[in-house]
Amino acid sequence: MKAGECVNDTARNNVNTGTAAETEPTDEVSKLKQEVAEIRKELDSQVSLAKEYLDAAKRIQAEFDNHKKRAQREREEFAKASSERLIYELLPILDDLERALGVSCGFGDLKVGIGQVHGNLVSLLRGYGLKEISSDGKFDPQYHEALSTGNGDDDDILEVYQKGYFLGSRVLRHSKVKVAKKSDEGENNVENNRN
Repeated sequence: MKAGECVNDTARNNVNTGTAAETEPTDEVSKLKQEVAEIRKELDSQVSLAKEYLDAAKRIQAEFDNHKKRAQREREEFAKASSERLIYELLPILDDLERALGVSCGFGDLKVGIGQVHGNLVSLLRGYGLKEISSDGKFDPQYHEALSTGNGDDDDILEVYQKGYFLGSRVLRHSKVKVAKKSDEGENNVENNRN
């Protein structure tokens, strides 16, 4: 072998060795590129899915808002219809009062007429579920409002200043009453000593 040939063989071996070493990183790079491509594909899929979910959430929110608005409109229409019905049914009582004001009669006749109008009004309101709160017996803060106190057995209702009413099972207005409180002699003595 000649000296030049030896160098060429070594160079060829280095080239061959270099090619093999370079091939391994190229395979690794192509694998990484493939993984990146798969990750991008998965990311695109997830982004697309997230957009679908967001669109669905927006549609549901819009449907819910529309439902709330529709329900509010229906409540307002129901309240208006109920008011119209009540007012329509009150008109005959208004007519009766106007007729009573236009008639010349004695006090007794006027009282009888007003009693009849009152009866008609009470009957109409009972038809709508109005019931008077009983104020016979003991004071109950759920149904009565104490405006003053007097002597008597504890918590007895002595006087009704204004009747209270239920509308269905709900208290529409509390009865305004005078309530009995037992007077303690010691308490009275303290009051008398101050005077």
